[in-house]
Amino acid sequence: MLGFLEQERERSLRRWGDRAFVHVREDSIMQVVRFNLGAIAASVMVCSLAAPASADVDFSGETIEIVFNTGPGGAVGLSAQVAAQHLGRFVPGNPEVIAVPMPGGALLRGIQYVYASDPDGLTLGWLAWGGSTRVLDPEALRVPFHEMGILGGLATQWVTHVRTETSTGSVASVEDFLALPSIRSGGIAPNVSTDIRTAASLELLGIENAYIGGHTGGSDVLAAMRRGEVDLRTGTVSNYLTTVVPEMVETGESLPLYYWGQPTEGGEVASPALDNLPTFYDFHVAQVGQAPVGPTYDLLRYLTRTSDGLAWLFAAPPGTPEEIQLTLAAAYAEMVEDPEYIDAITRILGTAPEPVLRDEAIAIVDEVRNVSPQILETMRAFIDRYAR
Repeated sequence: MLGFLEQERERSLRRWGDRAFVHVREDSIMQVVRFNLGAIAASVMVCSLAAPASADVDFSGETIEIVFNTGPGGAVGLSAQVAAQHLGRFVPGNPEVIAVPMPGGALLRGIQYVYASDPDGLTLGWLAWGGSTRVLDPEALRVPFHEMGILGGLATQWVTHVRTETSTGSVASVEDFLALPSIRSGGIAPNVSTDIRTAASLELLGIENAYIGGHTGGSDVLAAMRRGEVDLRTGTVSNYLTTVVPEMVETGESLPLYYWGQPTEGGEVASPALDNLPTFYDFHVAQVGQAPVGPTYDLLRYLTRTSDGLAWLFAAPPGTPEEIQLTLAAAYAEMVEDPEYIDAITRILGTAPEPVLRDEAIAIVDEVRNVSPQILETMRAFIDRYAR
């Protein structure tokens, strides 16, 4: 199960050495509880602790690193930095918290690193996790997210926009866009949820997708779009509101098209933050003349529900003691209700955050584990098509 982590584990061990510890306070006596990565491989969880589950966790004098798996300029990195600025106020002992970028490997490198880290609460992941698609990864690369210490996360939405000057023609209107014979969409990798949904949406609209992957994150795709290397991109609502609208839409460089709303029976939920844009469902009805249906749209709905409903996963390595998980999850729940945090993250994202607490995040991870075979088959077909 852990074969794919050997290299990252060795890096983790070289980096951290014997630093893996947390302080557990019981009856005013400070005890030091040490762990090692062998406990993860042996699947020894809370039962390996010397201290009882009722003990209080104290991070006094420690530094917690929040690792995010994209470049520093996108919504994932910026939201991780805001979390790092505020989380320490709610963690017992008020530790220093820093955000560390670890992009690469189609977002897998940072995930692997967090998974392989010591289960001491000092290395956490703020991850564009992509669990809804990683269920199809080869077994050696499959990440068992359900084994991680899930603490919470954030939900988001994604907006698709197109350059007004594309490789196959000018786009001044939606009608111009739909008349294009093909479009170069930019993305990270064929197995990334947003890239699959972009391809699925274009297929439902009858537009050929000349996919260009290999980018490190949303900000990298945006830079490629501005250089004219790709024509169409799907980015977070925060990136759309804070960057795309003022720098590209208002200057006539890009035309917004639609966003994926959370699925409901007979449609998609509209977002107040995007009241001037249609959901994909409404866009399809207006432009194609009928509601989207079939396996491709079923896949799009599944990915929107599980990927956007938990876009960024806040998690600890497997084997993290339950009392540490509960302490950090409670700190996160307090932080996302804090006015200072809300103000800071809203300024970054351009809209109020959509926090996901521990129980809901666990439920979404479990939903991904139980996805239907038909959806998996449709998703695999998209990945195979664009991986060639």
